[in-house]
Amino acid sequence: MSDKRKSFSFLHVLHAGSVLIAAILWPGPAWSQAPPAGAKKVAVAAFTDQKITLDGQLDEPAWQTPEVYSGFLQQDPKEGEPASEVTEVRVLYNHEYLYVAAICHDRAPQRIVINDISRDFDTINEDYFAVVLDTFNDDRNGYYLATTAVGGQKDSQIFDEGRNNNISWDGVWFVETRKGENGYTVEMAIPFKTLRFSREREQVWGVHFYRRMRGRNESTYWSLPPRRYSLTRAIPFAGELQGIANVEPGRNLQVKPYGLAGVKRIASRGTDAEREIDGGLDIKYGLTSGLTLDLTVNTDFSHVEADSQVVNLTRFPTFFQEKREFFLENAGIFQFGALSNQEALLFHSRTIGLVGGQPIPILGGARLSGRAGRNYLGLLNMQTRSEEAVPATNFTVARVRRDILGSSNVGGIFLNRQSRMTGDHNRAFGADSNFIFFQTDLRLSAALARTITPSRSDGDQIGKVEGQYQNDWMRVQSSYLDIGRNFNPEMGFVRRRDRRVIHNELEGTAWFTPETRLGTLVRTATFTVANEHVLLPDGRTESKLLRPNLLVTFHDGSTFRGQSSRYFDRLLNGFGLPFGVIVPAGDYQYNRYNLTYSSNSSKPFSASYQYNWGKFYSGTRSEQTVTFQVRHNYRLTLSADYLRNSVTLPYARFHTDEVALRADYSFNPKMYLNAFIQYNNETDQVSSNIRYRLIHRPLSDIYVVYNDIRARRRELTDWSVTLKYTRLFSF
Repeated sequence: MSDKRKSFSFLHVLHAGSVLIAAILWPGPAWSQAPPAGAKKVAVAAFTDQKITLDGQLDEPAWQTPEVYSGFLQQDPKEGEPASEVTEVRVLYNHEYLYVAAICHDRAPQRIVINDISRDFDTINEDYFAVVLDTFNDDRNGYYLATTAVGGQKDSQIFDEGRNNNISWDGVWFVETRKGENGYTVEMAIPFKTLRFSREREQVWGVHFYRRMRGRNESTYWSLPPRRYSLTRAIPFAGELQGIANVEPGRNLQVKPYGLAGVKRIASRGTDAEREIDGGLDIKYGLTSGLTLDLTVNTDFSHVEADSQVVNLTRFPTFFQEKREFFLENAGIFQFGALSNQEALLFHSRTIGLVGGQPIPILGGARLSGRAGRNYLGLLNMQTRSEEAVPATNFTVARVRRDILGSSNVGGIFLNRQSRMTGDHNRAFGADSNFIFFQTDLRLSAALARTITPSRSDGDQIGKVEGQYQNDWMRVQSSYLDIGRNFNPEMGFVRRRDRRVIHNELEGTAWFTPETRLGTLVRTATFTVANEHVLLPDGRTESKLLRPNLLVTFHDGSTFRGQSSRYFDRLLNGFGLPFGVIVPAGDYQYNRYNLTYSSNSSKPFSASYQYNWGKFYSGTRSEQTVTFQVRHNYRLTLSADYLRNSVTLPYARFHTDEVALRADYSFNPKMYLNAFIQYNNETDQVSSNIRYRLIHRPLSDIYVVYNDIRARRRELTDWSVTLKYTRLFSF
C-alpha cells in the first residue's frame, strides 16, 4: 500500500471515528431507554388442568380464572394515549401448551380490514393481533406470532433486538378466531415444544401484546415502546410473563421426509421430456434448550418462487435475495456485523446450490445453530453434486458471537469453499463487534476480514466501521469501508474491489397528530440526505452521490416521495448496457430526479406511479413504473407491474420493458394458488411460475409447481411440472 493510501485511509478512519464520538456525546432523551426491570408491566399465566377447545369462543370455565390485561396504548397516531378500541388479553397454560386469548372489541366491526388469509400474510394491509415471546428474557431474541380476524397465521424468529427477523421460520402452533358484532376473538395454543427456553423450574419471559387496526391506521401495545420501534424491534421494551412453571421444551425432534415426482423438458438442450422421481429427508433436533441441529439429505427447493427478472442498467452485478427456507432459518446468526449489506457480504447463501441462478443438486448438509449461555453458535456444512462443468463442492461456515456489556456483542467467522478439483478452494475469516448504547439508540459496529485464494495474494482484506444514532425525530449514520483489490469471498458478494467507500446519512422525521391542521392529512414527513464518496487506490474520486429525499406518509397509509440525486462517475473502463450498447470510459456528472406516489394499499383497488428522469452519463434516461393491485375479496388478489426505461445516448437509443403479472387465490388459510408471469424485452422471454400449496397437516405440505420459459420469437420452451409431498413427524 502506498504512503498516500495509508495516510488517506487513516484520515478517513479518523473522520468516521469523530462522527461516532460525536454520536456518543449527543445527549439522548431519558425516555429513549427501556424501563428498568422493576417498572415493567407484568402478566401472569394461570395454570389449568381443564380441556381447552380451540374454537375462538372463550366459554370454558378456565378462561374466567386468569387476570384480564387491557389498557393498550397507542404508538401511532397519538403516542401514549389510550387505544381507540379496548383489547382484553388472558393467558393460560398446561404442561403442553401456552394459551393466549384476546377479545378485540370494535364498535364498528365493518371497518375491520381483512385482505389476506394465507400463511405469513402481509401485515401492512390487515387488522391483526400479535404476541412476541422473549423466552430467554434477554431483551434480544424471540418469537413473533400473529393472526387476523379470520385466523390467518404469520410467524417469525427475532434476533439481535429485531435487526434480523427470520420471516421464513414456521412453527407449529394453532389459532382459531371468531368475528362478531362487537369485534373479534382470538384463541391461540402454542406448544411448548415449538419454543426454545431454559429448563429452569420457574420461567420468566418477555412478552408483547399488540393490536393493529388498519382501518384507522392505528398501532397499539400493552407495553408501549417508543414510536420509532416496530413490534419486532421492540423486545427491550417488552413486559414480563410470569407464572409458568414445571414445563419442558421437549426433545423437539422433527423428521420431515419428502417425495417428488415430475416431468421436465429443456428445449435448449434438444432433449425429450424427462421423468423425475426423487425423495429426501430433513431432520431437526433440539440438542439443548438453545441449540438446534438440522440435517438435510438430497435437499430440494423446487417449490420456491422464481426470482424476479431484472434488466440491469448499472455497471454492478445484480444482487438477488435468498428465498430458500433452509438457508433463511436462523440466517441472522450467520450475518457478519457491519458487512451485512449489498456493497460487500462475506457470506451470501445463494452461492450454495446455485450457479448463475440455475440450481446445482445438493447432496446434503448439516447446520448447528442457536444459543449456548451468552454465546451464539452457527455451523453450516453443505455438499453439492457435480453438474456438467461445475465440480462437486463442499461449503463450510463457522460463526460464533458472544454477548457482552448488556446488548453488545463480539464475534468471529470462518468460511471454506472446497471443490474436488486440485487447488480449487477459497477461504475467508474475520472478526466483528457491535456495541449498543442507550437501549439501541446508539450503535457502533466494526468488522475486519480476509480471504485466501490460491491465485491471489496481498490486498485480500476488507474493513468497515459504522455508527448510527437514532431517536424519535432524527437519525445520524456514518460508515467507512475499505475493500482490498484481491478481496474475493466466493461464498459472498462484492459489488466492487480496491475501493474505499465513505457513506453518511442524516435524517429527520416530523410526526403529526390528527388534531393538527396538517395532521388531518399527513401522518409523518421524513427528510433524508445521503452522501457517498468512493475513492480509487491512488486517492482519486471514482464516484460521488448526493441525494436529498422527502417521504410523506399520509393518514390513510398512502405515501409520496420526492428525490433528487447528483452523481459523479469516473469510468476507468467502459461497461455494457442492454442490446450491446457500451458506455465508454470517461468522467460523467449528471442529475436525476424521482417522484413516486403510492395509494392506500389496504383498499380493494390500489396503485402506485414512479417517474424517474434526468441525465444518464452522456445522454438521458427516463423511467416510469406503474403498479396496480385489485382485491376482489380476501381470497383473490391480482396485481400488475410495468417498468419502462427509455435511454438516449449520442451514439445509441433503446428502451427496456419489464412486465410482471401476479394472481394469488386463498381457498382457506391452508390452501393457496399463486401464479407469477414475467416478461422483459432484453431476453425476449416469457417466464411463468404457478404454484399450488396445501398444508394438509402442521408444517406438512403438498405442492404442485409448474414452470416454463418461452422464447417469444422462437419455438423453444423449457418447462417442468413437479408434485412434491412433505410430512412432518414430531417426537
